[in-house]
Amino acid sequence: MATQSPASSSPKKVIVMTGGNIGIGFECAKLILTSLSNVHLVLGCRDPQRATQGVKNLEPFVTEGNKVEYRPLDLASFASVRRFAQDIETSFPQGIHTLILNAGLMVFSRQLTEDGYETNMQVNHLSHLLLSQLLLSSLRTGHKTSPEEPSCIVFVSSSLHKPGVGRGKGPELTLENVDGSIEFDGMLMYRNSKLCQAMCMHVLAASLVNDEAITAYAVCPGFIPTTDLKRDSGLATRIMMDNILSRISAASTVQEGGSRVFKAMTDNRTKNGIYFSKDGVDESSEESRDPEKQKYWWNWTCKAVGLENLSQ
Repeated sequence: MATQSPASSSPKKVIVMTGGNIGIGFECAKLILTSLSNVHLVLGCRDPQRATQGVKNLEPFVTEGNKVEYRPLDLASFASVRRFAQDIETSFPQGIHTLILNAGLMVFSRQLTEDGYETNMQVNHLSHLLLSQLLLSSLRTGHKTSPEEPSCIVFVSSSLHKPGVGRGKGPELTLENVDGSIEFDGMLMYRNSKLCQAMCMHVLAASLVNDEAITAYAVCPGFIPTTDLKRDSGLATRIMMDNILSRISAASTVQEGGSRVFKAMTDNRTKNGIYFSKDGVDESSEESRDPEKQKYWWNWTCKAVGLENLSQ
């Protein structure tokens, strides 16, 4: 009778990633499946066809003892986020090891979600923050299952939350225009969503400062013009980013971006509340580190997603 290897007899480390069927997340997923052992990677994806194809494309990179699958998740719906979180908790009673909040978009026309929030803000920030709160218990259980290192929450950030970076306006995050009803600009809304994300990452990390079970931090994978983030932009913008901006010295490839997210997840699990850029440890914007603004937008987020106090 064949004996089981230590990896096969112990519970798999469950890694949950939003998106991951394409782009930066896909490149990170490849590294997870080829470089780590005894992991179960779950991708949360909106489009079943694209998700199925993404998993199929990842299968050649699955090393022995690892597994990859997708579960339905629409970040434009709080109800979908709650169903996804419940599915993860039910499916993995041993808990999860890592939560990578990777999926994102940049919408250039004003659209409100079924929950009544501007789409950039809900997909890039609100739903991810909600998911992190719903899975805190599962992350703590995951640490008990694998106590040799903390479970972690990785926010995939963007340097566009900083003023003066890139083209276009912003960030200009105000309650009056948080839904784009006074002035709508796709880049502005994207920047605002990433600024709000950075603020709330800091608040979440502060709440975990004495918690040995979980850490939370953010990583900017770099300026990557060829990412699928621009899928909802106009043809001229897509051509410019693919054929012109992708060739400038400041640009990174999708592969480099995925590698930076993977490195943040594997090498920096104990560094709670840190912001990483392509050059290593960095600082998020001065505005994102303002305690009063952090408190204000954290409380606004709590109310928006329908949870009181969240991790506090």
